Amino acid sequence: LKAEAGVTVGELVRLIERMSSLEMSKADLNAYRQGRRRWKRLREEVVPVMHFLDKSYPPEARVRFPLDSGTGDAFVWIEGQEPIGLEVTGALARSEVEVAKNMADKGVVAGFLGLQDDATQSCFDAAKRRGRVFHSSEAVNDAIEAGIRRQLAAKDRPEYDGFILIVRCSLISSPRMTEADWQNRLGSEASALPFSEVYLVDAASGSRIIRLK
Repeated sequence: LKAEAGVTVGELVRLIERMSSLEMSKADLNAYRQGRRRWKRLREEVVPVMHFLDKSYPPEARVRFPLDSGTGDAFVWIEGQEPIGLEVTGALARSEVEVAKNMADKGVVAGFLGLQDDATQSCFDAAKRRGRVFHSSEAVNDAIEAGIRRQLAAKDRPEYDGFILIVRCSLISSPRMTEADWQNRLGSEASALPFSEVYLVDAASGSRIIRLK
């Protein structure tokens, strides 16, 4: 993935599919869900980029992952064209990690905490202790929207001019929100960013991809 020539999109999809079919130890599965150690970039960068490219680019397009802390989590190109930088960020990412930790400890747990990334650890601990509770659809939508807004604002930097932004988020938690609904809520903020394109990608499976810009 890190080699100068990268891999084709088709090869990337097959690599992830083969990996997903392998049996994982409980320790590795928990580490992947929590984005720990060697699993962090796979979960937070490689897999969401794969989901996006699989639905947006031809299988012969190529992609390379620097796997470093520089600008751009991946670069995609079609033969004869200049590479385009891809940047990935996650909305309510800390909640995902806290849910995964809770799952490792208790098994069946609340899948949605509704807390923003800057909430205190005591707030997350209290949310995990209270167990599964009912959240209204609008409360879930508002929490996810707020999380996305935070990430859009955080990525509003000139070095991303012309890049594509991918925002990992739990679209599966808002099944009634259409593409037009998300565009109405977040389109203005996305359009003001230096990125050439901005997308929401479902964090769980990549089954939904919504273009904001």
